[in-house]
Amino acid sequence: MQWSAEMISKMQRKLLRPQQILKVWSNFNQVPGGRVAFSKLLGGMIPYTGSVKPLVTHLERGAATVEMADHRSVRNHLNSIHALALANLAEFPAGLSLHTAIPENSRAILVKLEVEYLKKARGDLTSKAKVEHTIEHLESPTHIIVQSEISDTSGTAVAKARTTWLVSPAPAEKSKND
Repeated sequence: MQWSAEMISKMQRKLLRPQQILKVWSNFNQVPGGRVAFSKLLGGMIPYTGSVKPLVTHLERGAATVEMADHRSVRNHLNSIHALALANLAEFPAGLSLHTAIPENSRAILVKLEVEYLKKARGDLTSKAKVEHTIEHLESPTHIIVQSEISDTSGTAVAKARTTWLVSPAPAEKSKND
């Protein structure tokens, strides 16, 4: 099946709504190559995140796992993964897990990112994040902290991150008659 620009745009608009992410993931995850396609779709929507070529390997309400292959564009002069590539890899599953844990009529923005680098990161990496409590209803802005951990192929933690998000009710959509 050939994807048209219109089909991709429609899918990306669906992904902009928090609870739609899981529905789109469910559809993509069931077909061969679906995880790659889903990840590229998100990478196209979030260009900086897409720059590390992340692969979403697990997504459920409030939890996400993302992998990043070791490639030259994410390395530093010390022949290890660059600190900002690690920060990017830590933030992505935190954001995905948060967006699947908040109400449909809400939005979130990252307001603080703290990363602790535990050792030089080399090779393929896996980043996992989980939201401790899902939110069923939101009436006023609130801060939510999501932790993530990055490990190498041996399972050794190479970095930990703490992301703070401001989650607010989305503004009411204007009707076409306004």
